[in-house]
Amino acid sequence: MSIEHDNRTSAQHLARPTLIDVARAAGVSIATVSYALNGRPGVGAETRRRVLELAAALGFRPNRLARGLRSGRAHVLGLLISDVANPTYTEIASAVVNEAAAIGYHVFLSHEGVHGELKRQQAEALLDQRCAGLIFTSVVEGDRPLLARIRASGVPVVQVIRKIDGVGADFIGTDEEAAGYRAAAHLLALGHRCIAMAAGPRVSSASRLRAAGVRRALAAAGLAIPAPWYSEGDLNVESGYALCAQMLSQGPPPTALVCGNDVMALGSMDAIIDAGLRIPGDVAVVGFDDMALASSRLIELTTVRSPHAEIGRRAVQRLLERIERPELPAREILLEEHLIVRRSSGGQRAAAQAAIG
Repeated sequence: MSIEHDNRTSAQHLARPTLIDVARAAGVSIATVSYALNGRPGVGAETRRRVLELAAALGFRPNRLARGLRSGRAHVLGLLISDVANPTYTEIASAVVNEAAAIGYHVFLSHEGVHGELKRQQAEALLDQRCAGLIFTSVVEGDRPLLARIRASGVPVVQVIRKIDGVGADFIGTDEEAAGYRAAAHLLALGHRCIAMAAGPRVSSASRLRAAGVRRALAAAGLAIPAPWYSEGDLNVESGYALCAQMLSQGPPPTALVCGNDVMALGSMDAIIDAGLRIPGDVAVVGFDDMALASSRLIELTTVRSPHAEIGRRAVQRLLERIERPELPAREILLEEHLIVRRSSGGQRAAAQAAIG
């Protein structure tokens, strides 16, 4: 699987051009190309003219219907989500549905849960609906046989957020190890040396990589996370609270805590407050994802932002590429994440003090 950190591909394909090729050449979205080619409103005259000219120059010829008739697949994509209550997945799902609709596809959404057998049943149900391709949001190593069977059947698969290598499936996400490093480096730059972590489950590739990034940043500073200050749990509020409360009950608290995601951070912040401690005065807190609540004035959570909407859009675009060109090799596309500094880490105050001198 090739890895790309850019959102463009420099190689010129020799195969028949697709909707995506036209969009890239025109510098517009796939939706805009689709609207222009189908005479739908919402596209300016000049843009429509440019799209039509480029489509003709590239030799673009829509053949999705013919391909669907040959393969027996419908204009439907399947999306499997493990936790519909998690803001990360709802943001991805919304982007997937909107992007798919713009190019003439419907989306069947399935709640796969965390149980392997349920995930298998849901995936097979989507295939029974003649889905042209599947997007998985929460694969774990135990899903390897399932993904291998789906790929062997000729149905393309795109993984987002979490991944399994070596199954011939594409991956759209971020560099989670770098994100973990960035979170810990921020706390180190603020002077913290007693840093704990309430990580997500080890079965999640994203959680493992985030924890590895935190450890790498600490190691570069000659530090490590003491065993009592490292724990793993589920990516929800209840787990974040329980892990943090247990950590705080074992002795002097750390001065900073990195949580597996923003949802865990919310629970951890409640546990810190219930213990009579201040945020960030006693314990600074950093999360991952930048969910909508993170910017609330009541929370103001420092976090590493992941472009979930863009991940969802790219997943649909890549799935369309694989549907139209099944011979293409699997790709790993990593989008850039950003550290968002807010009150929970004390970073904004430190920056203001530095500016004052």
